[in-house]
Amino acid sequence: MHWTIPDVRHIDQKGNQKSSLTTAFIAIAMCIVWLIIGSYAMVASLEKLADLMNVPDAIVGVTVSAAGTSIPNYIASKIASQKGFGNMAVSNAFGSNTFNILVGLGLPWLLYTSFGTGFQPYHGLRNEGIIESVFILGFVLLIFIVTMCFSGCVLLNWHGHLFIGLYAAYLVFAIAQVYW
Repeated sequence: MHWTIPDVRHIDQKGNQKSSLTTAFIAIAMCIVWLIIGSYAMVASLEKLADLMNVPDAIVGVTVSAAGTSIPNYIASKIASQKGFGNMAVSNAFGSNTFNILVGLGLPWLLYTSFGTGFQPYHGLRNEGIIESVFILGFVLLIFIVTMCFSGCVLLNWHGHLFIGLYAAYLVFAIAQVYW
């Protein structure tokens, strides 16, 4: 990675950027390429690991894969909040999940139903708890909105405990769906 991503952090004596806009776009593009390669490697590795351990894909997806893909968002949000950009940190969390759902799922579905099925509808998608998970996600979002309204858009310590508890409850629910 070191040799494929240009370093754009160079500044002159006055604090002005020495890198060009083109260099910045190349760096962003190469970061995306490496994210794609890393994501593919992670998914392939987790599928094989789940197969070897005889663990259902749904469990690996909702636990290890979800946490693994959220760590970069966590780091970005933590850095933003430590620099005093709390709105950016919260927006990053919502923006990345919105992007994942709308583009990360929507674009592959669009491409597959356009070219993979010859523009015919695809009826092979199994439910496997998707509807329930969407309702839970909507309910947790509603809880977040209500807590933000009542706290004056201030994140408090107990909010963190609440959402970690809700995530733990969701994990129990998701695992129970697979095994019972």
